[in-house]
Amino acid sequence: MYDILIKGGHVIDPKNGIDGMMDVGISGSSIAAVQPDIPEAQGRKVVDASDCYVTPGLIDLHAHCYLYGGAMFPDELCFPYGVTTMVDCGGSGWRTFDHMNETIIKQAGPRVFALLNIVGNGMCGDGEQDTDDMDVEATAAKIRQRSDVIVGVKVAHYGGVGWESVDRGVAAAAESGTFCLIDQNARASRPFGEMMLEHMNPGDGVTHCYGYGKPMIGNDGKVKPHYWEAREKGIIMDVGHGNNSFSFSMAVPAIEQGFPPDTISTDLHRMSLHTSRATQTEVMSKFLAIGMTMYDIVEKSTWAPAKQIGHPELGTLTPGATADVTVLEYVERPCGLSDSGPTGYRIMPAPGRLLNQVTIKGGAIRFDYDGRSKEDWTETPNTDLDLPG
Repeated sequence: MYDILIKGGHVIDPKNGIDGMMDVGISGSSIAAVQPDIPEAQGRKVVDASDCYVTPGLIDLHAHCYLYGGAMFPDELCFPYGVTTMVDCGGSGWRTFDHMNETIIKQAGPRVFALLNIVGNGMCGDGEQDTDDMDVEATAAKIRQRSDVIVGVKVAHYGGVGWESVDRGVAAAAESGTFCLIDQNARASRPFGEMMLEHMNPGDGVTHCYGYGKPMIGNDGKVKPHYWEAREKGIIMDVGHGNNSFSFSMAVPAIEQGFPPDTISTDLHRMSLHTSRATQTEVMSKFLAIGMTMYDIVEKSTWAPAKQIGHPELGTLTPGATADVTVLEYVERPCGLSDSGPTGYRIMPAPGRLLNQVTIKGGAIRFDYDGRSKEDWTETPNTDLDLPG
């Protein structure tokens, strides 16, 4: 018997090369079986996944649940959109991580990891400009101390003319055996190509890779050469959609020229939720509309980020793995998918979008949009009608 049996879905598990009709059995908190036609009678609770995709729990590599003014609590940020694991992207630094751990991570339903801001106070006020608080040794020491939940370093929002924030963030990641994810605005004094090719290590990443403000596409309509060189070097390209950092005018020609993202993430916060709809399912829908395959989109939202954060036990439906599962429906209805603010929130028409139906984290159903795991109301047990009303 399985505690939960997910029936009739199209299973996509890129780690194991699975892309077809399968059933998924869950026992306790673990995946127990992925195989065709498991009898319904073997499930104590059956989830109808007909006409849906069944994937590993989605992993959002770049979102905000701490200190940043638009931060959202992880449960609201993740579960409705199929995300079982999120990475808070630089909200805390080495000085503030313990507070984040007590007030957010330990209280959250989703699994929360952190990229530690190179600035000790994290995203607090204008502190990301304070080079005196960019401490390589303290940052690396905190990562080593809490390597169970801190997976790397984040560099962002520094407005100075030099490379202090980048160099120190990259150094802290190297000393802690992790990676550095960088959100750095391009400017004449600090060109983006120079940063990727001369100041970053293989395995480090840049987020907002299709941002309009630091254009990947040149005036000739082609991906700029230094992006190809950076990818060859081993620099990871992360989406980090957000409210200001994704443009179809960058993503469409780049993908047509063979330059897809390595990881699909949201940079989700309160404003991007309500403007560009930068939820994980909506961002995935945008890449589906551009022309990427569902298999590739799932891979870049599950197995690729799991490897990037050093947790290959996640992002897979391998029997024995933690039972994090997402059930996605593709709803065919003409719609408009929005990019972000600097372009004026321009729309790509699409024939449909992905909608999260069910989120299962650690074997527990945490979100069920249409009640696919629930019984009909007509089966409600009788109550004692003699009780006072």
